[in-house]
Amino acid sequence: MKRVEELKKLIEKVNTEKAGLIQLNPVIALEKVKAFEKKYKISLPKEYVEFITKIGDGGVIQSEIYGVQKLISLEKYELLDYPLEHIDLPFPLVHSWMPDWGDTVEGAEDEEDEAVIDQLMADRWEAIECQGNITIMADNTCNNTQWILVINGTRKGEIWEISEYGVFRLVKCGFLRWLELYLTDGLDNFMAECKKIEYPQEADLLERCKKFVKKERIIMNPPAGLDEIQAFERRHNISLPEEYIAFLSQIGNGAKKSPWYISEIYSLSDNESLMNMDQPFLIQTKEDYKKVFIDENGYSRSFGGRGRKTIWNCLFKRIDYENQETIYPWVLPQYQLLHGCMPIVGKGTPGDDQDIVRQYILILNGAYKGQVWRIDKETIQPIYNTEMPINALTVMEDIAYGGV
Repeated sequence: MKRVEELKKLIEKVNTEKAGLIQLNPVIALEKVKAFEKKYKISLPKEYVEFITKIGDGGVIQSEIYGVQKLISLEKYELLDYPLEHIDLPFPLVHSWMPDWGDTVEGAEDEEDEAVIDQLMADRWEAIECQGNITIMADNTCNNTQWILVINGTRKGEIWEISEYGVFRLVKCGFLRWLELYLTDGLDNFMAECKKIEYPQEADLLERCKKFVKKERIIMNPPAGLDEIQAFERRHNISLPEEYIAFLSQIGNGAKKSPWYISEIYSLSDNESLMNMDQPFLIQTKEDYKKVFIDENGYSRSFGGRGRKTIWNCLFKRIDYENQETIYPWVLPQYQLLHGCMPIVGKGTPGDDQDIVRQYILILNGAYKGQVWRIDKETIQPIYNTEMPINALTVMEDIAYGGV
């Protein structure tokens, strides 16, 4: 199969460039695959069988975005306690099912008994977990994400994502395409496009943000005029990302009252005192990113905790920032060492909305312009979410539902 050979070359290329970040197990014999299919009365997608019999049956993949992840071996699948009794039944979904986005189950709309609704939801989850699919990758991080391959039903051959938010369909995306996107860091963008197909009503991020603000009863300041925004840009010699301009001009210029999980939504005037927004952000390119966040073995670096240095100690070790006066709106003195960014949201400790423990910064230049990153006393961290891009219009929702 041509695509299998192309993927094999991609794996070799990635391993050459990134020092063996993909370690695959030996292939599985075709006879064992057929025996598995016969035992469970299924037929696995052809391209998946081609991969595990010609390239590798499971293994480990290291990614600067997703960390270290484990591809599940079919040969060892029966030993891993994944449900197998009903995998010959059709996969129960045709479209994404995301309860966190308001999806429910048939019969729940008019049901008033919470216990009945909970049982309907539990039954749906059980069917998803055991019918018509196998798990091909289990996320080792706190997100508890699983990637499944549909092996029976209308969407046979597609990869779906199961997370705490629900079950998300990768539209017409088979195993080889999914792995190619994963290895080339293109998965987030692809899933954002899938969301436009699966949830066309959610594609307009501005309207989605307006709905979220209304739902959470956030009391915003009046929107900023475009003249006011442009004057701010001229004073600071910057160009604000278009999502942030939309937020300021159509939703609000900061907030008067925020929900419990957000202590502050900053306005333009709050950031007026920052004098280095036109200077380069410390991470300008992907190479800069690797130098800071990826170690010599290709693993993600950890900062802070258990005796490790914080990222501030590593990046600014010659600067005595702890004795410097903190300039508002930054909440810790080391934050003001950052250039090319501005805080747009502050998150406090539950029960004490005055104690801001982390801030969310909007990147203003370089390869990561428009993204929102998180900073706290130990680290600087990009925010990744495969369901939606994290920018000024989506960060509050991600904090609420993702807990970032």
